[in-house]
Amino acid sequence: MRRPNPLSRSDAPAVPGDSAYVGRGHRAGNARLLAKERQRVIVNQLRDAGSVRVAELARTLNVTEETIRRDLEKLDREGKLVRTHGGAMPLDEIGGELPFTVRSIDHLEAKREIARTALQHVEEGDVLAFDASSTAYELARILPDVPLTVITNSLAIPICLWKRTQIRIVMCGGSLDAPSLSFVGPLAEEFLRRFHVRKLFFSTKGIDPERGLSVGADEHARIKRCMLDFADTRYLLADHSKFGAKALVYFAGLSEADHVITDAATEPRWLEAFASLKAGGGRT
Repeated sequence: MRRPNPLSRSDAPAVPGDSAYVGRGHRAGNARLLAKERQRVIVNQLRDAGSVRVAELARTLNVTEETIRRDLEKLDREGKLVRTHGGAMPLDEIGGELPFTVRSIDHLEAKREIARTALQHVEEGDVLAFDASSTAYELARILPDVPLTVITNSLAIPICLWKRTQIRIVMCGGSLDAPSLSFVGPLAEEFLRRFHVRKLFFSTKGIDPERGLSVGADEHARIKRCMLDFADTRYLLADHSKFGAKALVYFAGLSEADHVITDAATEPRWLEAFASLKAGGGRT
């Protein structure tokens, strides 16, 4: 059996980083805006309008849509808004966590690339745990119909697996968090503590090498912490947008992930930080 590589990444070309792109703004005299000024305009418009769209911002600020996407990704990492498919929303309107219907299409190709890599670490007879992340969902979508046990707090994952008759699905109860399509709360946590699994596949909203992994709501942090505690091997599935981002609640150190699976657009410095943490002492 091939031993898993603790740090997996696709071979697609990396997305270039943001630069101090100068565009033409809508302010008096059509003055040219630096990146920080442009981002301040975006935050102000988001506060006034309740949501923003990439195409509209590009026209307003007279820059490319790719420039606006980089602006929104930077503002998302700074916790000033949340990226959605085609735009952004205020963080406080969604309680710090994107709805599953939004997350499921954000960075979709990167998530599918990650899922294909993660599938290489699944073996027949495995007992697996999946959190309610959209990246874990993409992995569930491509699981073969072979003898497996899948334990999850997700509502979406059992629905996508129900026709695969050889996969045993164990879904926890608890309080349904409708936006995330997941079960949370004390009952869900108590249920999950009954199990011991070989492999956990999970994701996060933010990755900070020093402070660790974070999500936007305490109930989701507790569920992920619970899953980490009963898993032999932990696979963190995280696309490039998660690295450097900081959400409200921290639930684990980065070194608690045994393997990180990401896409090729992730900057090498983040991968080196993970490798350094593992070399310095493994799990914490």
